[in-house]
Amino acid sequence: MLPAFLAQFAAGCFLIVSISALGLSGWKYVRLMAAVCLAMVFLAGGLLLREAGWPRGDAMQLTAVGGLAVAALASVAWLFLNAAQSERIGVSQRWAAAAGGAGAMSAAVALALHRDVLLLSTHAAPSWALVASTVLGALLLGTVTSAMLLGHRYLTDTDMPIAPLRLLARLHLTAVGARSIWVAAMLAPVVTGSQRPSGDVIWFWLMICVRGGLGVAGVAVFAWMAWDCVKHRATQSATALFYLSMVLVFLGELAGQYLSRVAAIAV
Repeated sequence: MLPAFLAQFAAGCFLIVSISALGLSGWKYVRLMAAVCLAMVFLAGGLLLREAGWPRGDAMQLTAVGGLAVAALASVAWLFLNAAQSERIGVSQRWAAAAGGAGAMSAAVALALHRDVLLLSTHAAPSWALVASTVLGALLLGTVTSAMLLGHRYLTDTDMPIAPLRLLARLHLTAVGARSIWVAAMLAPVVTGSQRPSGDVIWFWLMICVRGGLGVAGVAVFAWMAWDCVKHRATQSATALFYLSMVLVFLGELAGQYLSRVAAIAV
Protein backbone atom coordinates (compact mmCIF):
# COMPACT_ATOMS: atom_id res chain seq x y z
CA MET A 1 0.00 0.00 0.00
CA LEU A 2 2.76 2.48 0.91
CA PRO A 3 4.77 2.03 -2.34
CA ALA A 4 1.58 2.73 -4.33
CA PHE A 5 0.93 5.88 -2.29
CA LEU A 6 4.51 7.14 -2.70
CA ALA A 7 4.48 6.47 -6.45
CA GLN A 8 1.16 8.32 -6.69
CA PHE A 9 2.57 11.18 -4.61
CA ALA A 10 5.66 11.48 -6.82
CA ALA A 11 3.58 11.34 -10.01
CA GLY A 12 1.39 14.19 -8.87
CA CYS A 13 4.34 16.39 -7.93
CA PHE A 14 6.08 15.71 -11.24
CA LEU A 15 3.02 16.47 -13.35
CA ILE A 16 1.89 19.58 -11.49
CA VAL A 17 5.35 21.13 -11.62
CA SER A 18 5.51 20.40 -15.36
CA ILE A 19 2.52 22.71 -15.96
CA SER A 20 3.32 25.36 -13.34
CA ALA A 21 4.92 28.78 -13.86
CA LEU A 22 8.53 27.60 -13.58
CA GLY A 23 10.07 30.78 -14.93
CA LEU A 24 8.45 32.88 -12.20
CA SER A 25 8.94 30.37 -9.38
CA GLY A 26 12.73 30.50 -9.19
CA TRP A 27 15.32 27.82 -9.89
CA LYS A 28 15.76 26.95 -6.21
CA TYR A 29 12.09 26.01 -5.87
CA VAL A 30 12.29 23.92 -9.04
CA ARG A 31 15.40 22.18 -7.68
CA LEU A 32 13.59 21.46 -4.42
CA MET A 33 10.65 19.89 -6.27
CA ALA A 34 13.01 17.74 -8.33
CA ALA A 35 14.74 16.54 -5.15
CA VAL A 36 11.40 15.78 -3.47
CA CYS A 37 10.25 13.77 -6.48
CA LEU A 38 13.52 11.83 -6.60
CA ALA A 39 13.29 11.03 -2.88
CA MET A 40 9.71 9.76 -3.22
CA VAL A 41 10.64 7.60 -6.20
CA PHE A 42 13.61 6.01 -4.44
CA LEU A 43 11.57 5.41 -1.30
CA ALA A 44 8.74 3.84 -3.29
CA GLY A 45 11.16 1.62 -5.20
CA GLY A 46 13.01 0.53 -2.08
CA LEU A 47 9.82 -0.36 -0.22
CA LEU A 48 8.44 -2.19 -3.26
CA LEU A 49 11.54 -4.34 -3.67
CA ARG A 50 11.63 -4.99 0.07
CA GLU A 51 7.99 -6.10 0.19
CA ALA A 52 7.71 -8.02 -3.08
CA GLY A 53 11.31 -8.75 -4.06
CA TRP A 54 12.64 -8.46 -7.60
CA PRO A 55 9.80 -9.10 -10.09
CA ARG A 56 10.06 -12.42 -11.93
CA GLY A 57 7.59 -12.64 -14.79
CA ASP A 58 4.99 -10.49 -13.00
CA ALA A 59 3.85 -7.92 -15.56
CA MET A 60 2.41 -5.49 -13.03
CA GLN A 61 5.50 -5.53 -10.82
CA LEU A 62 7.75 -5.18 -13.85
CA THR A 63 5.71 -2.17 -14.98
CA ALA A 64 5.94 -0.63 -11.52
CA VAL A 65 9.70 -1.12 -11.23
CA GLY A 66 10.23 0.10 -14.80
CA GLY A 67 8.07 3.16 -14.25
CA LEU A 68 9.93 4.07 -11.08
CA ALA A 69 13.26 3.60 -12.87
CA VAL A 70 12.14 5.99 -15.61
CA ALA A 71 10.99 8.49 -12.99
CA ALA A 72 14.33 8.25 -11.16
CA LEU A 73 16.33 8.84 -14.35
CA ALA A 74 14.07 11.77 -15.26
CA SER A 75 14.60 13.26 -11.79
CA VAL A 76 18.38 13.02 -12.08
CA ALA A 77 18.28 14.58 -15.57
CA TRP A 78 16.01 17.31 -14.20
CA LEU A 79 18.47 18.13 -11.42
CA PHE A 80 21.36 18.33 -13.89
CA LEU A 81 19.35 20.59 -16.19
CA ASN A 82 18.40 22.78 -13.25
CA ALA A 83 22.04 23.15 -12.22
CA ALA A 84 23.14 23.91 -15.77
CA GLN A 85 20.40 26.42 -16.57
CA SER A 86 20.24 28.08 -13.14
CA GLU A 87 18.03 31.19 -13.43
CA ARG A 88 17.39 30.53 -17.13
CA ILE A 89 14.81 27.78 -16.66
CA GLY A 90 14.20 26.17 -20.04
CA VAL A 91 11.39 24.06 -21.43
CA SER A 92 13.63 20.99 -21.10
CA GLN A 93 12.94 21.00 -17.36
CA ARG A 94 9.21 20.78 -18.06
CA TRP A 95 9.81 17.79 -20.30
CA ALA A 96 11.96 16.11 -17.65
CA ALA A 97 9.23 16.62 -15.05
CA ALA A 98 6.57 15.34 -17.46
CA ALA A 99 8.66 12.23 -18.24
CA GLY A 100 9.10 11.58 -14.54
CA GLY A 101 5.38 12.02 -14.01
CA ALA A 102 4.56 9.54 -16.74
CA GLY A 103 6.92 6.95 -15.25
CA ALA A 104 5.72 7.41 -11.69
CA MET A 105 2.06 7.39 -12.75
CA SER A 106 2.50 4.14 -14.66
CA ALA A 107 4.04 2.64 -11.52
CA ALA A 108 1.22 3.95 -9.31
CA VAL A 109 -1.45 2.56 -11.64
CA ALA A 110 0.32 -0.80 -11.90
CA LEU A 111 0.52 -1.07 -8.12
CA ALA A 112 -3.14 -0.08 -7.77
CA LEU A 113 -4.14 -2.84 -10.20
CA HIS A 114 -1.78 -5.46 -8.79
CA ARG A 115 -4.02 -8.06 -7.18
CA ASP A 116 -1.24 -9.64 -5.13
CA VAL A 117 -0.81 -6.52 -3.03
CA LEU A 118 -4.47 -6.47 -2.00
CA LEU A 119 -4.99 -6.91 1.73
CA LEU A 120 -8.26 -8.70 0.99
CA SER A 121 -7.93 -10.43 -2.38
CA THR A 122 -11.35 -12.08 -2.58
CA HIS A 123 -12.69 -9.12 -4.57
CA ALA A 124 -11.43 -5.82 -5.94
CA ALA A 125 -12.75 -2.56 -7.31
CA PRO A 126 -13.13 -2.26 -11.11
CA SER A 127 -9.88 -1.54 -12.90
CA TRP A 128 -11.18 1.65 -14.53
CA ALA A 129 -12.22 2.99 -11.13
CA LEU A 130 -8.83 2.22 -9.60
CA VAL A 131 -7.05 3.99 -12.48
CA ALA A 132 -9.29 7.07 -12.26
CA SER A 133 -8.95 7.24 -8.48
CA THR A 134 -5.16 6.94 -8.70
CA VAL A 135 -4.90 9.79 -11.20
CA LEU A 136 -7.23 12.08 -9.23
CA GLY A 137 -5.41 11.32 -5.98
CA ALA A 138 -2.04 12.03 -7.59
CA LEU A 139 -3.20 15.43 -8.84
CA LEU A 140 -4.54 16.33 -5.41
CA LEU A 141 -1.29 15.31 -3.70
CA GLY A 142 0.77 17.15 -6.30
CA THR A 143 -1.13 20.43 -6.14
CA VAL A 144 -1.19 20.73 -2.36
CA THR A 145 2.49 19.80 -1.96
CA SER A 146 3.69 22.08 -4.77
CA ALA A 147 1.65 25.00 -3.43
CA MET A 148 2.84 24.49 0.14
CA LEU A 149 6.51 24.38 -0.85
CA LEU A 150 6.16 27.35 -3.18
CA GLY A 151 4.49 29.32 -0.39
CA HIS A 152 7.68 29.08 1.64
CA ARG A 153 9.54 30.94 -1.12
CA TYR A 154 7.54 34.07 -0.35
CA LEU A 155 8.96 34.14 3.19
CA THR A 156 12.44 34.91 1.83
CA ASP A 157 11.58 36.46 -1.54
CA THR A 158 8.86 38.97 -0.70
CA ASP A 159 9.05 40.60 -4.14
CA MET A 160 8.25 37.41 -6.04
CA PRO A 161 5.12 37.76 -8.21
CA ILE A 162 1.96 36.10 -6.90
CA ALA A 163 1.10 34.54 -10.27
CA PRO A 164 2.84 31.17 -9.66
CA LEU A 165 1.09 30.62 -6.32
CA ARG A 166 -2.23 31.80 -7.76
CA LEU A 167 -1.94 29.22 -10.53
CA LEU A 168 -1.19 26.41 -8.08
CA ALA A 169 -4.04 27.52 -5.80
CA ARG A 170 -6.43 27.33 -8.76
CA LEU A 171 -5.14 23.93 -9.76
CA HIS A 172 -5.50 22.73 -6.18
CA LEU A 173 -9.07 24.01 -5.95
CA THR A 174 -9.89 22.23 -9.22
CA ALA A 175 -8.27 19.00 -8.01
CA VAL A 176 -10.20 19.17 -4.74
CA GLY A 177 -13.47 19.65 -6.61
CA ALA A 178 -12.85 16.71 -8.94
CA ARG A 179 -11.69 14.46 -6.10
CA SER A 180 -14.70 15.40 -3.96
CA ILE A 181 -17.16 14.55 -6.72
CA TRP A 182 -15.44 11.22 -7.31
CA VAL A 183 -15.35 10.23 -3.64
CA ALA A 184 -18.99 11.21 -3.16
CA ALA A 185 -20.00 9.07 -6.14
CA MET A 186 -18.00 6.07 -4.95
CA LEU A 187 -19.25 6.30 -1.36
CA ALA A 188 -22.90 6.79 -2.31
CA PRO A 189 -23.67 3.02 -2.43
CA VAL A 190 -22.18 2.59 1.06
CA VAL A 191 -24.06 5.53 2.55
CA THR A 192 -27.37 4.44 1.00
CA GLY A 193 -26.88 0.89 2.23
CA SER A 194 -26.73 -0.82 -1.18
CA GLN A 195 -23.15 -1.95 -0.45
CA ARG A 196 -22.39 -3.68 2.82
CA PRO A 197 -19.23 -2.98 4.87
CA SER A 198 -16.28 -5.37 4.61
CA GLY A 199 -14.23 -6.60 7.56
CA ASP A 200 -14.51 -4.99 10.96
CA VAL A 201 -17.54 -2.68 10.86
CA ILE A 202 -16.23 -0.09 13.33
CA TRP A 203 -12.87 0.18 11.58
CA PHE A 204 -14.60 0.31 8.19
CA TRP A 205 -16.78 3.28 9.17
CA LEU A 206 -13.81 4.99 10.81
CA MET A 207 -11.96 4.82 7.49
CA ILE A 208 -15.05 6.11 5.69
CA CYS A 209 -15.18 9.09 8.05
CA VAL A 210 -11.49 9.82 7.56
CA ARG A 211 -11.81 9.50 3.78
CA GLY A 212 -14.94 11.61 3.44
CA GLY A 213 -14.66 13.92 6.44
CA LEU A 214 -10.99 14.82 6.73
CA GLY A 215 -9.86 13.87 3.22
CA VAL A 216 -12.69 15.62 1.36
CA ALA A 217 -14.72 18.04 3.47
CA GLY A 218 -11.78 19.28 5.55
CA VAL A 219 -9.52 19.61 2.51
CA ALA A 220 -12.22 21.51 0.61
CA VAL A 221 -12.61 24.05 3.43
CA PHE A 222 -8.85 24.65 3.65
CA ALA A 223 -8.54 24.86 -0.15
CA TRP A 224 -11.14 27.60 -0.35
CA MET A 225 -9.57 29.51 2.55
CA ALA A 226 -6.13 29.22 0.96
CA TRP A 227 -7.45 30.49 -2.37
CA ASP A 228 -8.99 33.49 -0.62
CA CYS A 229 -5.66 34.23 1.08
CA VAL A 230 -3.78 33.99 -2.21
CA LYS A 231 -6.21 36.43 -3.85
CA HIS A 232 -5.34 38.97 -1.15
CA ARG A 233 -1.61 38.09 -1.32
CA ALA A 234 -1.63 36.80 2.26
CA THR A 235 1.07 34.29 1.37
CA GLN A 236 2.03 33.32 4.92
CA SER A 237 -1.57 32.45 5.81
CA ALA A 238 -1.98 30.60 2.52
CA THR A 239 1.17 28.56 3.16
CA ALA A 240 -0.04 27.57 6.63
CA LEU A 241 -3.39 26.50 5.19
CA PHE A 242 -1.71 24.48 2.44
CA TYR A 243 0.42 22.78 5.09
CA LEU A 244 -2.65 21.81 7.16
CA SER A 245 -4.47 20.76 4.02
CA MET A 246 -1.55 18.54 3.02
CA VAL A 247 -1.83 16.63 6.32
CA LEU A 248 -5.55 16.04 5.69
CA VAL A 249 -4.89 15.02 2.08
CA PHE A 250 -2.35 12.45 3.25
CA LEU A 251 -4.80 11.00 5.76
CA GLY A 252 -7.59 10.91 3.23
CA GLU A 253 -5.54 9.31 0.46
CA LEU A 254 -4.07 6.68 2.78
CA ALA A 255 -7.59 5.86 4.01
CA GLY A 256 -8.62 5.63 0.37
CA GLN A 257 -5.77 3.20 -0.35
CA TYR A 258 -6.97 1.04 2.53
CA LEU A 259 -10.61 1.08 1.42
CA SER A 260 -9.75 0.26 -2.19
CA ARG A 261 -7.86 -2.84 -1.08
CA VAL A 262 -10.01 -4.06 1.81
CA ALA A 263 -13.50 -2.97 0.78
CA ALA A 264 -13.13 -2.70 -3.02
CA ILE A 265 -14.13 0.98 -2.95
CA ALA A 266 -11.94 3.03 -5.29
CA VAL A 267 -11.74 6.25 -3.30
